[in-house]
This record gives sequence, structure tokens and C-alpha cells, in this order.
Amino acid sequence: MADGFAVDAEQIRAHARNVEAVRGRFDAVKTASAHIAQNDEAYGLLCSWMPAILEGRHKRQDELIAYVEENLSLVVQGLQKTADNYDNADNDADSTIRKAGGGLTRSAS
Repeated sequence: MADGFAVDAEQIRAHARNVEAVRGRFDAVKTASAHIAQNDEAYGLLCSWMPAILEGRHKRQDELIAYVEENLSLVVQGLQKTADNYDNADNDADSTIRKAGGGLTRSAS
């Protein structure tokens, strides 16, 4: 197609799965952050004063992680919807063309 473009809906879905995998990794980050924030011994006896100082940062970090995680979920939903829309458009165009050409017969050559 010289004047257009081709879209492979399956590639869009594959990208959505990859983004979903990245989003899924945030669970490990949240778990680690919660462990450090709630454990006064996470840094050892010598640095036991650190959790109190870092608690505010951990809270803000958790908020940022939740924000990014939500945005990645929205991206996944958008990609899936886009792939579905391309498939639907292709199917509709195929159906229209087949209906328009339904009365035509092949010439026997």
C-alpha cells in the first residue's frame, strides 16, 4: 500500500502483553518497599535510624509506583482496544467488499 499503512493487530496485542508484564513487576517493587518501610531492622542495628528518615520517601515512592502502575494499566487497555478496533475495521471492510462483489462470478478462462 503506497498511500496507506498496514497494521498488525497481533503485534499491538503483543506490545500490550509486554507492557502488562512490566506493570506486573511493580508488585515486587511494592512488596520490597513495604518490607523496608515496615521493618526497623531492614538496615541493621548500625543504621536503625534510617527507616524513620526514609519513611516519608517510601510513602511518596509508593504513591508514584501506584500512579505509574495505573497508567501502565490504562496503556494496556488502550492498546487492546486499538487492536480490537483495527480487527473490527478490517472485518467490516471485508464484509462490505464481499457483499458488493457477491453478485459477481468468476469467468472460466
